[in-house]
Amino acid sequence: MSKLEELIEKLCPNGVEYKKLEQCCNILDNKRKPVTKSARVYGKYLYYGANGIQDYVSDYIFDGTYILVGEDGSVINERGNPIVTWAEGKI
Repeated sequence: MSKLEELIEKLCPNGVEYKKLEQCCNILDNKRKPVTKSARVYGKYLYYGANGIQDYVSDYIFDGTYILVGEDGSVINERGNPIVTWAEGKI
């Protein structure tokens, strides 16, 4: 039994409702502007890639609290679980 299954069994004895991400969150991928390393202008704002902080850049396009998920599922830990990143502020 996985840790998630254990938590659901313990904390949600009646089970949980599963939904697709699109049904319960705002997906902002179409607003993202990937910038190659050579084109980045160094600054004070964090620049995130699929596996976390990649660099610091001079401008930002998001300001808030976000959960970042690699779009193609290629960013996984040693157990094969997707890695998500929590980001706050101007990014």
